[in-house]
Amino acid sequence: MKRIPAGLLAASLAFLPLLAATADESAQQLADQTLGATPAADQDQSAAQLADQQGLGDNTPGTDPEESAGALATQQGLQGNGSTATDQSAASLATQQGLEQPAGQDSDQSAASLAEQQGLEAKPKVTTSAAPAATGSVFADGQGVEGSVYAVLALADGSTIIGGQFTRVNGQARLNLARIAPDGTLDPKFLAAPTDGVSGAVYALARFGKGRIAVGGYFTSAQGQPAQNLVAYSLAGQRDPAFGQNQSPNGPVYAIAVQKSGQLVVGGQFSQVGDTPCRNVARFNPDGTLVGPVNEAATSTGTVRALAALPGGGAVAGGTFEIPGQPAGNLLRAQ
Repeated sequence: MKRIPAGLLAASLAFLPLLAATADESAQQLADQTLGATPAADQDQSAAQLADQQGLGDNTPGTDPEESAGALATQQGLQGNGSTATDQSAASLATQQGLEQPAGQDSDQSAASLAEQQGLEAKPKVTTSAAPAATGSVFADGQGVEGSVYAVLALADGSTIIGGQFTRVNGQARLNLARIAPDGTLDPKFLAAPTDGVSGAVYALARFGKGRIAVGGYFTSAQGQPAQNLVAYSLAGQRDPAFGQNQSPNGPVYAIAVQKSGQLVVGGQFSQVGDTPCRNVARFNPDGTLVGPVNEAATSTGTVRALAALPGGGAVAGGTFEIPGQPAGNLLRAQ
């Protein structure tokens, strides 16, 4: 093995530190050429320089990533003010599209602005109030009858007369009598005054003579004038003052039948008509004058509830009653 001269070995050892320093400087120069960074700049600053080269740089020291995002929004026309959050950038985009909303307005107003652009802006709501009860149909959308209906009479024109014990029809005051038009509305003229009807219950209605209506029940006045249990009205709603003067049943009338002759057969629970004894069944002329008892075998006790006129004359009466001298009851053929 050859020996290295001592002088040469010493010179080599002295050269090694110089060679290492040269290598470090070469590596630093290579980094400077590549990144262009100053000795004190860290990697974040190099990233910022790269952003500057691409036009995204922020000249304010300490700018964070969100602020860099704000710079990008500025280039695209979406710049927010100061510390404005991401929602404000969205608002800026809405401004570009013509949807900018006034300060303090919520997202519903932005939707309203879009609706305006599309011609769908909200119009003032038009509300229609419900039709007055008096114009509604008593059978469907009206208020009906406040009380009880005991009798119904159909007329040739399609209207009906109703009687009973009630105070209002379709919200309008009526005193136990009313007329319903063919379309179901209340006739505003027929017995319109609060006292035009009868002061009591109406149990029977019948059309007779030339445009007249017989009204039977249990009452003491009609159109504000004294009337007892049987009265007549015209189709226009005017009481016939001549009908049955001083010849009224002294008890309730529950049924009326009109015979072919034009006479009226009246049934109910009474013992006389005017001053004439007449139990539960009586016959009247069209002018309201009493003809007399229906027959000799008048009912002695009980009540007549139903009547029907026979084509050949006479009538059939039904109810709960007895007939003197006969075992059969509750049904009577009146001559």
